[in-house]
Amino acid sequence: MPLARATEITRAVAGEADWIEVGTSLIKQYGMEAVTRIVAAAGGKPVLADLKTVDDAAFEFGLAFDAGAASATVLALAEDVTIETAVKVATERGGETVVDLMAVNEARRMQLAESLPPDVILAAHIGKDAQRPGSNPRELLGPWAAERPVAVAGGLGPQQVAALARMSRLRAIVGSAITGAADPAAAARAVRAAAQGTAAQGAAQ
Repeated sequence: MPLARATEITRAVAGEADWIEVGTSLIKQYGMEAVTRIVAAAGGKPVLADLKTVDDAAFEFGLAFDAGAASATVLALAEDVTIETAVKVATERGGETVVDLMAVNEARRMQLAESLPPDVILAAHIGKDAQRPGSNPRELLGPWAAERPVAVAGGLGPQQVAALARMSRLRAIVGSAITGAADPAAAARAVRAAAQGTAAQGAAQ
């Protein structure tokens, strides 16, 4: 979407969101200006730069944190040294690392869960091209998700978020269900209501 529209949506939903994500496609189209502009529009809410870094982590994570991001993503498909570098840079900059588990198997998820610091977020993710009707990234959660913060992403809306609401230390990442809605602010309120187990109508009042 145009960057101007992305900043408009950010301002509209920031009051209902715990975090704002700058998507990979937006970053590829507009570069770090996308991160800078979304950070400015987020009203102090922390911003995740969805870099999906797979190499040169020190440089890419440095760019994201220089642009004001509070968090950035690295792919679990990357070499261990790349993930370790991402975590090191994020820690040095007072930021957060999210490891995107898209397209890796259970053994790799478990290996990362056992080897990475406990404050690193592991994100179960069904990519856009792989999403099908009824697909649910919650089904990717296994023993690796116990006792550590995790995120879930990929085709989530209020119904899927409601099913995740009782899981502790879990971050639900909702994209097009909000950004593609006619009224993104109302859609964000519906998602927050689902997360809190309350009626969307009541949350919107």
